[in-house]
Amino acid sequence: MRKNTWRDFSIIFSSIWINVILFAVVLTISAVLLRFYGTDPQASWAQLFLDALNLATMERVETGGKLIPTLIAFISPILMLVIVSEGIMRVFSTYLQRRVNRKEWDLMVAKTFKDHTVVCGVGEMGRQLLHKMRREQPDMDLILIDPHPGLLAELGYGDDHILQFQGDMTDMETLMQANIQTAKMAVLTAGEDAINLETAYKIQQVNPEMVLWVRLHHSGLAELLDLSRKTNIHFFCPYQQAADAIVSHMLEHP
Repeated sequence: MRKNTWRDFSIIFSSIWINVILFAVVLTISAVLLRFYGTDPQASWAQLFLDALNLATMERVETGGKLIPTLIAFISPILMLVIVSEGIMRVFSTYLQRRVNRKEWDLMVAKTFKDHTVVCGVGEMGRQLLHKMRREQPDMDLILIDPHPGLLAELGYGDDHILQFQGDMTDMETLMQANIQTAKMAVLTAGEDAINLETAYKIQQVNPEMVLWVRLHHSGLAELLDLSRKTNIHFFCPYQQAADAIVSHMLEHP
């Protein structure tokens, strides 16, 4: 329970830290301006920050009719409203409604992933690979890209270590949502070679050092491609591997 709470907190903070910094910057600038142009030059910094906060929240503070405090009283609440409503409140609203607005929460979670694995095209082959990876490393961060809805529920997964983005694996926007630029590995297991190869090329443009495992039905295609010369890209043909295993078993047990 504590681990999940800390993970949720880290996800939320990673989404709002810029807003928190902007909030502090606005308060600091307001306090400095009040120090030099306010009605009480002898006020302590604690009092100045409190006055700046009161101005930002539209609490009544004596401006003495001076221009700078009056401008702060007008501009500061607008800036704070934008910072809080657009950032902090939106993030907390997404967190509280994460069971309903799942995609918004998943986008926030995906941004915190690093060195994760992306599985594109979760058909029968992809499912078997996925189950094997989960058994071997239950805490591995995984993102699935597949057009079929409700895939995680169908597979029986419901934790924040595994996400699904419903969409086309060749779509660059979907790949970026999966935070492909910080991923460690991608497994491309769609049923069509052209889709797997197109996705591999697009991933290479964003993250050329990523380890790629690409399924090809026609194993000979790998030798004809420039991708095959890269040491971090691996091609596999299930039919060829199955045939090799079956024949080896047959010859060992005539």
